[in-house]
Amino acid sequence: MQTRALIEAAVSELPSDLRLVFLMHEAAGLSLGDIALDLSLPLGTVKTRLMRARYRLRRIITGRIRGGFDTIFPFDGKRCVGMADRVVALLKADPCWSDPPV
Repeated sequence: MQTRALIEAAVSELPSDLRLVFLMHEAAGLSLGDIALDLSLPLGTVKTRLMRARYRLRRIITGRIRGGFDTIFPFDGKRCVGMADRVVALLKADPCWSDPPV
C-alpha cells in the first residue's frame, strides 16, 4: 500500500472532531490559536484533540504495518553497533576524512 493511501485511510477513520483539527493544523497549516478561534473552542481543547488525533493515527498506522515500525526501522543493539563500526571504518579509509598533518 502506498504511504499516502495508508495515511489518508487512517485519517478518514478518525472521529470527525479529531479529524477536523488534525487537517486544519497539518494540511491547512493553521496555528492552534487560529483553529481555536475558527471553531470557537478553548485552545486547550484544540491541543488535546490534535494530540489525540496523532495518537490514534499512530495506532492505526502501526496496526496496519505488518510487524510494526520495529520491522521497518530495526535500529537496535548489534545492528546499530555494526552499522556504526562500518561507517567509521569507511571514514577512516577515506583520505578526505583522515586527520590533517600536524
